[in-house]
This record gives sequence, C-alpha cells and structure tokens, in this order.
Amino acid sequence: MTRSKVSHTKLALLILFGLFASLSIACSRSETTGKSNEASSHPGTEAGARELLSEFLKSGADHSALSKPLRPTTADYQAVFEADFARSAETTYAAAWDSGQMKIAPNPGQTELKLASATSEDLKNWNDKALAFPGGYKDVAAKFKDGLTIYRFKFVKPGEDLGMAYDGLIYVNRQWRIFPKPWRIGK
Repeated sequence: MTRSKVSHTKLALLILFGLFASLSIACSRSETTGKSNEASSHPGTEAGARELLSEFLKSGADHSALSKPLRPTTADYQAVFEADFARSAETTYAAAWDSGQMKIAPNPGQTELKLASATSEDLKNWNDKALAFPGGYKDVAAKFKDGLTIYRFKFVKPGEDLGMAYDGLIYVNRQWRIFPKPWRIGK
C-alpha cells in the first residue's frame, strides 16, 4: 500500500471513530438528562393535560413512575424562565427530584381532577385567570417567558373542592414538565 493510501485509510478511520464517539456521548447525555426527542403521547393542550393527569387517578397507578417524566431538563428550564432564574430553578428543584420528593399523587379517595390554566401573560397581568393560582405567582410572574400556558390542578374526592393541589405543569419542548411553587426558588 502506498503512503497516500495509508494516510487516507487512517484519516477515514479517525473520522469514523470521531463520529462514533460523538454519537455515544450524545446518547449518554440524553439518557442522563431525561431529554427525549419524542413528543409526549399527550398533546400540549388542556385535553392533553387532563389525559396525562388522569393516569395518576387510575387504580394501582405507579405515581413515582408517572412523575419521573415530568422532570424538566436544562433546555426546559431555559424555555420557561428568564436566564438567571432558570439556573436557580434547576438548582433548587434538582435536590427534590434526586431525593424522590417530587412525586405527584392523590390521597386515598381522591378520584376526580380539577384543572385550571393561565398563560404567562395572564399571570403577569394578574387577571381573572390568574386568580385560580396561588398568590406567590404574582412575585415570580415576570420570570416566566411569554407564550406559555401554566396549569394548576387538584385531585379531590367526589363532590369536594379541596384536595391535593399542584401547580406549574407546562407543555414545553414537546413534553409535559412540572415547575411547582416557583415563588420558593432562591429562598
């Protein structure tokens, strides 16, 4: 083999090795961050939110397993919050997610869902739609990026209005994610 052919062969092998290494790193990153290229099986609509949350009300539901896909990625925090606040939010929520504290679950007997929504603009203007949300949202509304719809939900016993309440459910980057009680970030 001539020196030229050997150099081209080595170069081709190095390029292939580099592509393989890059692909391996990309795959491992997506596994560790929970990031998925697939869209959620539940659409990013109110009906999609209802479908998703109804899974938690099914008899025998594995609430831990259902909650895990709601963990935001770095890209999700960046898409929802202004830059500095996004970093603080990710840091604040990481400990709760890592320890298993971030689990969505109804209490026994809570078989119904109550759902409310407001856009980030509704929260910033604190209009009638925002009134369904905890008052702490007034303090952090400016930290949300425009164009988002945020959901608040409760699991309740039939005929009741009080129950297990959650907030901060958002469809972002083709996935449902939860950012609960954002007014506590950085405190």
